Amino acid sequence: MNRKLIGAAALMLTAMLLAATATAACPTEEAHRYGSWKTKTAATCTRQGHQFRYCQKCDHWEQRYTAKLPHTPGEMTVTKEPTCTETGRQEAVCQVCGNLVKYTIDKLPHVYGDMVVVKAPTCTQSGRGEYTCAACGRVKSETIPKLGHDWGNTVQTKAPTCKADGTGTQTCTRCGKTQTVKIDRLTHVYGEWTVTQAPEGRKKGVRESACTLCGAVKTEHFYDADTLYEDMEPCEEVIVLQERLKDLGYYNGSIRSGTFGSLTTTSVARFQRDHGLEDTGLADAATRQAIDSAWEKATGKSAAPVLNAEEMAGAAEAQAIEE
Repeated sequence: MNRKLIGAAALMLTAMLLAATATAACPTEEAHRYGSWKTKTAATCTRQGHQFRYCQKCDHWEQRYTAKLPHTPGEMTVTKEPTCTETGRQEAVCQVCGNLVKYTIDKLPHVYGDMVVVKAPTCTQSGRGEYTCAACGRVKSETIPKLGHDWGNTVQTKAPTCKADGTGTQTCTRCGKTQTVKIDRLTHVYGEWTVTQAPEGRKKGVRESACTLCGAVKTEHFYDADTLYEDMEPCEEVIVLQERLKDLGYYNGSIRSGTFGSLTTTSVARFQRDHGLEDTGLADAATRQAIDSAWEKATGKSAAPVLNAEEMAGAAEAQAIEE
């Protein structure tokens, strides 16, 4: 009897210990340490799967259901053909479960013909066209963009001058609408120059030219065409001048750019003083001739004439005509 009591007491103590251990749950959800998922029921194409996993630190557990597997259909049979307004249907027997499986077939696209214009567009209003499906008769509309005006040639109503714009009228060839447009003013067409004051020393001359259309006069200060001077456009003639002045010991600057700067002006003036010419610093015709003569005498070479830009253009034109 005592042995039975002792055994029963031991069993009760073990149960109490197990119960105490089982209720010692993890303090937070994040504290659980789950084992791997165990499959209780495998998923098939007719039922979901069922899985469990347990916390390795307490008696907490959780479950999940997995999705059914897709059917494995055999040969498909179309039970309803699709159209452009309704979906179709087809079916087949699953080779795994033997059930009849049904599927939807997407609608067919509409078969539209050519567009029919039901409202023609104009210059200012959009038109409308329609397409009809040859299979079901469905009609869809489309906007046709407005044409815009087709302006014809400009008819001059006020002639332009050199001082003012002119005006003209344009007419749309489709709808007859008219609009007024501006005609740009003319460009002055100047005639020959008339010298009113000849160049003298460093002082430029003055010349005038009148527009042959309106008589407007423009005035220009100038040196003679053969004169090279400070701040003129760089050119080949300036390079030749600087090279000859350098050979004569009057110039020690750059000769690559063809720029007539203050150093060139000073060099020309020094040459002029040494050769009895007015020291203007301008390389006029007389000064250039004196430089060429001095250079020929010093080097024994012949100073071939250097063409200016206008002369070079004329020579090139004459050569082209000759060829």
